[in-house]
Amino acid sequence: MRREPSERLKQVVDERDLWSCARCGVSLYSVGGSRHHRQLRSQQPQPNLLNRPSNLILLCGSGSTGCHGWVHAHPAESYEQGWLVHGWDDPALIPVRYRVGDRFVMLLLDDEGGREEAS
Repeated sequence: MRREPSERLKQVVDERDLWSCARCGVSLYSVGGSRHHRQLRSQQPQPNLLNRPSNLILLCGSGSTGCHGWVHAHPAESYEQGWLVHGWDDPALIPVRYRVGDRFVMLLLDDEGGREEAS
């Protein structure tokens, strides 16, 4: 069972998220970032579904710094905004709040690397 995303999956997520932090919109060319599992590794009932595009987003910082750290430190708001997803939910069905330019949008992520505005 693979625990880390493949290089191809990393590329798909990075391109979909435009090499920017989903939460604050900062370009990850200028600051460090990481791929965040919306459904945490410890909460995924089917580990083979852990590494898929709908479950991964780009965030600035690490698991303890930047937006990535903020998401882990503020779980209630992070679940509301889709940056975290409960173990019983399908990440592809839970919209996630993205900063796109000067506005925020709720997007649904698919497992092919696409995203569309949630209605």
